[in-house]
Amino acid sequence: MKKKLQKGLCLSLTLLLAFQGLTVEACSAFIIGKGLTEDGSTLYGRTEDYPFPVEMDGEVVTGYHNKNFIVTPAQTYSENDRIEDESNGFTYPRQAQEYKYISAPDASRGTGEGIFDAHGFNEHGVSMSATVTAIPNEKVLSVDPLVKNGLAEAIMTSLILPRVKTAREGIEYVAKVIDEKGSAEGNIIMIADQNELWYMEILSGHQYVAIKFPEDKYAVFPNTYFLGHVDLTDKENVIASKDVEKVAKEAGSYKEVGGKFHIAKSYGPENYAEGDRSRVYAGIKLLDPDADVTYDDETFDLLRTPSDPNKKFSIKDAMAIQRNRFEHLPEFKPNDLLPRNEKGRRGSGDAKEEAVYKYPLGNENVIDAHIYQIKPELPKEFGGIVWLNLGTSRNTPYIPFYGNITETYKAFHPQTLEYDKTSWYWVAKHIDEMTMDHPELFGTETLKYFQGLEEGMITHQAEQDKHYATANLSAEEASQEVTEDSLKRSEELFNKMGTLEEEMMAKLPKEETKKEEHVQTAAKETSKSASKPSVALILGVVLVTGLLGYYFFRKRGN
Repeated sequence: MKKKLQKGLCLSLTLLLAFQGLTVEACSAFIIGKGLTEDGSTLYGRTEDYPFPVEMDGEVVTGYHNKNFIVTPAQTYSENDRIEDESNGFTYPRQAQEYKYISAPDASRGTGEGIFDAHGFNEHGVSMSATVTAIPNEKVLSVDPLVKNGLAEAIMTSLILPRVKTAREGIEYVAKVIDEKGSAEGNIIMIADQNELWYMEILSGHQYVAIKFPEDKYAVFPNTYFLGHVDLTDKENVIASKDVEKVAKEAGSYKEVGGKFHIAKSYGPENYAEGDRSRVYAGIKLLDPDADVTYDDETFDLLRTPSDPNKKFSIKDAMAIQRNRFEHLPEFKPNDLLPRNEKGRRGSGDAKEEAVYKYPLGNENVIDAHIYQIKPELPKEFGGIVWLNLGTSRNTPYIPFYGNITETYKAFHPQTLEYDKTSWYWVAKHIDEMTMDHPELFGTETLKYFQGLEEGMITHQAEQDKHYATANLSAEEASQEVTEDSLKRSEELFNKMGTLEEEMMAKLPKEETKKEEHVQTAAKETSKSASKPSVALILGVVLVTGLLGYYFFRKRGN
């Protein structure tokens, strides 16, 4: 989740109470251990959200935020070279030799907002997704405050992926940097290789706990902490800051469950935000309909075992998580179906009616949904497959890429801040908006069309996996082959997206046939406003987290 940290904000209780209804609406993630998948692969992923409404000509539209998908080549640096986070001034020495990696940065990088590389693979088969924002409680921050120019989401992937050869090394490197420089934010990250996946919660300015994720468990986690009791003496499976219990005790926030230190209750908020509760509950019930949970449970365990011991999950189940809009929970409706008022807030004015509208996993704010499928049988440099969905996952397609590609298709490169028909993100966003704005014209046909294409890609990808598992190609030969294949597939899919976009526009009422102009203007307004704090968002987040008068997070997304 993208955001900026500010300190010393003094807010009156009266103003806070005026925004009690605001909920945190940002990124969501999941992990499915390889012992629970049909093909023995590890599945994990995240949606990156950008919830920044913009008012334009009396109409409020969702904030637009273009994403790219690129390859950063291996590079050599001198002793005095440093990497710098343009969003907060954090710097760190460059490594003499940094590895090649693929990633999905913001198109607005270089403007002072930050790189936000989001996720990727490096040349050693290590993958990473960063971050899911989680906000520490006020008591903890009074003892171990966040560090203004510490390690933040904006630079994390760019810092870690080019430097490590294993997932554990990645977690250890993050821990090392936090020990030295502190953290600017509370965050959750995932780092994986072909042998293991690590889940890490960054709990305050200098406290953190990471666990090797069990192969026989699954997890769904939005924007809050979920770790319960962890055996901090288990050095093989746990990496933790040395004072994680001490700080909680000094802060007066230390809590136990069953006589054991509970991390989430000690470092997180007293209660889940409504937007967090709706997503974790929906995700659990989607993967495990018989799970023994209720919507109002006090806590949701991170590590979960399916009720059916024979249940196995596939890549399509992972896609379903990121697209889910309560189809399996008829008692709820997605809150992005509510009308917006003049302030950009969605609502009907009827509290009883609004109570059934919840924040879904597949929502209007998603700008990048990604799923990592880690397959041990592939050569190490492949890492696995990333199923990438730039745009709003509700009605846009996934496309697979191996981690060892050396080039990405040209439609992933435009850094335009306005509608651009040559941009993957902008075309996908436009298709989704037309679908949602005109259900009477398009219904569920857009999603069904892309799911049909995905069926073919899933079949093709499985065939490719079998081929490369035994092909005995050199690393260079393999990279060349998979790059050529991915460029061809990307071009074919993008052309189909463009054709669909034109066909949909032809069906629109005459007054809406200039959608590009509307999107273009809205995008410019979003770009201008992205660097300005949104008072409603600020107050809402402060209310949810209880960080009165100390600091606040302004959400930029995820």
